[in-house]
Amino acid sequence: MNSRSSSPVILEGNDPAALRREALKLAAGWLWDERKVLAGLHVDVSELDNGPGTVIKVDDIRAIRRDSLLRPFDGEAKAYIIHHAHKMNGSAQNALLRVLEEPPPYVRFALLTHNAEALLPTVRSRCAAKRLPPDIQAEDAENAARANAFVDALDDPWRRAAVVFSWDKVSRDTLRNTLNAVLACLRGRCLRDGPKPVYTETLDAVSRLLPALELNASPGSICGVLAVTKERKH
Repeated sequence: MNSRSSSPVILEGNDPAALRREALKLAAGWLWDERKVLAGLHVDVSELDNGPGTVIKVDDIRAIRRDSLLRPFDGEAKAYIIHHAHKMNGSAQNALLRVLEEPPPYVRFALLTHNAEALLPTVRSRCAAKRLPPDIQAEDAENAARANAFVDALDDPWRRAAVVFSWDKVSRDTLRNTLNAVLACLRGRCLRDGPKPVYTETLDAVSRLLPALELNASPGSICGVLAVTKERKH
């Protein structure tokens, strides 16, 4: 799939982390800024993620439509990533259809789903479609497994350090993808369990480490910081 194409895209697969990674790759091509986009720092990339069990309502899409009328702040395009797009109700899909039919020239969309058939035919007809191959999903399953092991160990400093130091020989790309999976896992835990301090502090720490990784900090040094990061006392 040509990442420079302006057509809206449906990405289909069973692994949310893999879908997000592919969507960010597309957004990096659309915005011509791989470093900021993959680090989650680009102001012109917006993600709608209400969680896998929450219906996406028309007001959610109307907010995107209103925002899409504003020109990009830091580049030539704006990218909108809609997670669990199959959870849009009929009114939301019809509202999205209006902007898909006549989008501002700088607007790009990626719709992420495990079931493209749940989208209206009129929505699907306006989008290019890509189903993630099993090897990509398997790789992201490994990243998700590493992320879950890390988050499960947050309350035990020795166990956390052991988990993190098992990553210090991975490639820069693999560590980046694992850290993005950690962010996704932590956001999911916050939705499930509430924003526990250990979750929010770690979200902040990982969000600060990703740009350092893009600025050529070594994977080993990133792992060293993660291994000793502690919850701040309030």
